[in-house]
Amino acid sequence: KIKYSLTSYADLTFLIPAGIKLDDPPPLKFLIFFDSIQDRINAAKYLQAHLPPDLQDKVKWFNSDMTTEFKEAEVTNLIVGDTWGLCTTETFGMGMDVLDMALVVQW
Repeated sequence: KIKYSLTSYADLTFLIPAGIKLDDPPPLKFLIFFDSIQDRINAAKYLQAHLPPDLQDKVKWFNSDMTTEFKEAEVTNLIVGDTWGLCTTETFGMGMDVLDMALVVQW
């Protein structure tokens, strides 16, 4: 349920455990779908700010403007657990198959 302004992204904090540290188990894998590329970037930066500096690269944004190499690498990183979550547009859902995806959010 939405409690805060959509542009604050505060309702997404449930995805990142409070006080998470480098040696803690990772959170559940997640995808957040956005209609706006700018919202996708802003949300990823918001979630990164809730992580320690050494873990901020675990949440990324992903869209059709990225290079093919980046997209392929990030899908692999998500599958193996090196990336915990992606803030993306509908382009990610086209042809992607990540079997252990725990949470999918439509923003």
